[in-house]
Amino acid sequence: MALIQVNSQRTEFNEKNLLNLKSLIPQLQKKFPREKYLLSEFIINGVPVDYHTEDPKLIRPIEQDDIISISFQDISNPYIEMISDLGGLVDKLVTQIKYICDSLQDDVINQNSLAKIIDAVDLFIQSSNYLSVKLISDNDDIADYIPLKELQIHLLSIIKAIRSAYSKEDYIMLADLLEYELRDNLTQWKILILPILRQFAQNQF
Repeated sequence: MALIQVNSQRTEFNEKNLLNLKSLIPQLQKKFPREKYLLSEFIINGVPVDYHTEDPKLIRPIEQDDIISISFQDISNPYIEMISDLGGLVDKLVTQIKYICDSLQDDVINQNSLAKIIDAVDLFIQSSNYLSVKLISDNDDIADYIPLKELQIHLLSIIKAIRSAYSKEDYIMLADLLEYELRDNLTQWKILILPILRQFAQNQF
């Protein structure tokens, strides 16, 4: 039987009763109606697929060894939307960090790109702090369980160090801070913190 996960929860379906992969969605929208939920992710065997296209992957029969992951975003929940935006921001920052680090190998720095990264990280810090206060500040157990404060403090110190390295034109230090410290910190947010915040956000509505 195919493995089908909906919002990270395993869901049982008899694939023999479904015409193809695309026919999964109408079945699921009985629980996740269009007026309240947005289909945000459709992954087939590790490959993201756009449900709104005629991709051949969507119109083939479901096979027993398929692994299908589908996510619905509650559009009535502003916290969920913020968390999704933060996840997207992390992806964009990681891409921009690679671009700047590649240019630093030639001792070239795009001041505008670096300024955008710093501004985006400042926005990330403010937004993540707002979400943590709104969602988990009253829950001491979870606040102690995830390294949220540590990552916040570390992120602030990284930005301070980046500004210092740039002002001193220490491009070797700047590259290390961006490629290792900042990218690692943001990756930990996406893996360790944002999924927990999403779970709490889903319980708010």
